[in-house]
Amino acid sequence: MTIKEITELLEQSNSLKQIAQSYSEIANQKIKRIRAEAERNRQFFQEISFVYGLIQSLAAKKKLTVLKPKKSVSIILTSNYRFYGRINDDLIKFFIKSIQNTQTDMIILGKAAIEYFQTNRIKVMQQIFLKTDQPDTEELSNLVGIIKDYNQANVYFSKLKSLLVQIPSVVDLNASANIETSDKKIDFRFIFEPELLKILQFFDSQILTLLLEETFLESEVSRTASRFISMDQAETEANKFIGEYEKLKAYALRNIKNSQILESLAAVAASRKKASYG
Repeated sequence: MTIKEITELLEQSNSLKQIAQSYSEIANQKIKRIRAEAERNRQFFQEISFVYGLIQSLAAKKKLTVLKPKKSVSIILTSNYRFYGRINDDLIKFFIKSIQNTQTDMIILGKAAIEYFQTNRIKVMQQIFLKTDQPDTEELSNLVGIIKDYNQANVYFSKLKSLLVQIPSVVDLNASANIETSDKKIDFRFIFEPELLKILQFFDSQILTLLLEETFLESEVSRTASRFISMDQAETEANKFIGEYEKLKAYALRNIKNSQILESLAAVAASRKKASYG
């Protein structure tokens, strides 16, 4: 390998190292931002839960419930992008294993899952490709519109256990949406406009929206942490590669210098020999 080739490889490696560093820094900032969003989402959920629990309690007294004619749906949240390590693959395997021998409709989100299911010719009810990994208001509303008619809505997503560990997880949105209400007597008197059932349906959709949004946020922070680790590992490998090839370059340069010295000595020796014969 020539000095020029080694130099080109070192330049490429340094460029890749800088890219990995940039991705790591972006991922770190993104984790902080998503955690802040998730915290705001949880606070709002706690606030709205009290009102929803109150409405559920009043509706129960009047024997009113939100009808959910469909049985079960399973939704997997994967990414449209790469550089996330094995997190999408692990989630897909967990999803497939979990739904085996179960009667459930399947909805898959994200390029990773769509490509896997298409490649393996696995039939699903619906494939949804979002503009980004985080749905906008319209996309989130459309998703809630699909799952609100199911008694059981299992969402499969990657969850952050720690910065180094992300685990495939599942949550039933409808089970989480059942708010525990106090057994204390309610002393409030209400006039509902529109009628109580429509208000109950509205809050049911709002709670599902918040819970689904939280799974997206959890999934995104988990993927971002995985990318952070992947980029950190890539940077470490780049440093190793650069170190090895810098040694190789130094060795090659020494060989060139040694060759030049030998050539110079040989030329001097030849000159002296020629002079002695002259």
